[in-house]
Amino acid sequence: MAKATFDFSKTTTIVTGGASGIGLAIAETLARAGGDLVISSSRNAAKTQAAIERLHAANPAAAVLALPCEIGQEESVARFFAEAAKGARNIRHVVHSAAISPNTEFFEQTQKEWDTVQNSNLTGSFLVLKYASLLLKENAVVDEWKGRIVLVTSSNGVNAYDPVSAHYDSSKAGANLLVRNAAELLARMRICLNALAPGWIQTALNDTLPDDVRASESAKIWMGRWGTPEEMGQCIAHLLTVPYLVGQIVMPDGGYR
Repeated sequence: MAKATFDFSKTTTIVTGGASGIGLAIAETLARAGGDLVISSSRNAAKTQAAIERLHAANPAAAVLALPCEIGQEESVARFFAEAAKGARNIRHVVHSAAISPNTEFFEQTQKEWDTVQNSNLTGSFLVLKYASLLLKENAVVDEWKGRIVLVTSSNGVNAYDPVSAHYDSSKAGANLLVRNAAELLARMRICLNALAPGWIQTALNDTLPDDVRASESAKIWMGRWGTPEEMGQCIAHLLTVPYLVGQIVMPDGGYR
């Protein structure tokens, strides 16, 4: 079978959520392709250290910088990107993969939980997009772009699945529309913006999904299985290099109805 290879050498990619789950798999894919990384650190120091060790195992020569970032807080996001700019070389790509998904029965969702999810997933996407763009716009143009940004959203934001994730699905629908809204403006600034909207992926984020919902949703996947974080890493590598694709919501979902 044919297989694509990628070269991210002499470039740095910022990956929010890069200490675990899909974000870590993305960072690992880019490290294996020769790239340097800046990841947002976990509140759990041991998890962050384990992520750094995994990335160095993927590429011992990779420069890996982990910085704290509270995604839904503007001062923290601004500080994160300022510190990344000081500590890393040639930042050309930003992948926003940080998110939360509590999976709570609809009538048990409180306004506090709703607001927390929206702040992390939707407001956080806006803040990362804003400060990533302000950083990348200072770059020289290479192959038509000053840089590329991918928001990892979700196919939940296109095909709402179950009321247990009403807050999550709504936040991801907003993030998808944010990409469509902002992509034209950023393209004129020579910044390429797209979204990756995965379907059901085997991550800890989905561990709280009720068994009946998991079974009913699994039955709808044409490939007959959930995707893996590593496969999403490959998808991101494609999105960060594919030509003539701007403002799109790409859904790797294994086929779903």
